[in-house]
Amino acid sequence: MRVTRWLAGPVARVLDVDGETPEERRAEVIEAAGLPGDEVEDLGLRHVTRAVAWFILSGVAFAATMVVVIPVSVFASERVKDLAFDIGDWVIFFPLFTAAVHVVKMVVVWYLPERRWNPQSRLWRAVMLAQTPDYALATLLTAANALW
Repeated sequence: MRVTRWLAGPVARVLDVDGETPEERRAEVIEAAGLPGDEVEDLGLRHVTRAVAWFILSGVAFAATMVVVIPVSVFASERVKDLAFDIGDWVIFFPLFTAAVHVVKMVVVWYLPERRWNPQSRLWRAVMLAQTPDYALATLLTAANALW
């Protein structure tokens, strides 16, 4: 829970969330990320909040990975270097691709005309609300990136 509260602060700054105190802004972000998605606007806000959170996590992961990978690339053997770069790819690109999935969902919700998709459809609600397909797609994209 501490990570969520810590992450909510930078997300609130990026999204310029209303609130008088940092605690109010964090609470607003946590509420927006957990919206049920019954309304189209709520669903879009849910995905933009989660996308920003995953982008921030990707940036933190990049910084942390570079702190480890740079010394490893200088002092370690080739096998250890390859392993470090492979792990670094997964640590950096999984959150990046998860954020990209949320951006695509946000674009679909806000910009695709509702006559092209039905917010009341069980299939669309599963696709737009479930996180398992997001993680599966991000894992697939990360694996493809690692193999490339």
